[in-house]
Amino acid sequence: MAVAGTINARLPEDLKRRGGQVLAREGVSTTQAVRCLYEYLEREQRVPEWMRGDAGACDEVSKRREKLRSLVGVVDLPRGVDARQEYRDYLVEKHGPGLHS
Repeated sequence: MAVAGTINARLPEDLKRRGGQVLAREGVSTTQAVRCLYEYLEREQRVPEWMRGDAGACDEVSKRREKLRSLVGVVDLPRGVDARQEYRDYLVEKHGPGLHS
């Protein structure tokens, strides 16, 4: 695939860092993530449901994330417990196996 264009986006540095950590953990490059979004837009001819709604909803999600981050380390989990994996398993159970496709 020939590169036909580039996208430059301005993000708060902490958001870029944290989002980059998630992408790296999942083995997805920033380019792959953006390309997948644009492929979705082209295929579906609409924005994903999670992008719809008012800007206040995005702020509310950010507030919830900050509250959750403040709880990190408050509870000691038993040795060997992978809370992230348990949450991923919960999401797959709730939304189905096609969650990551």
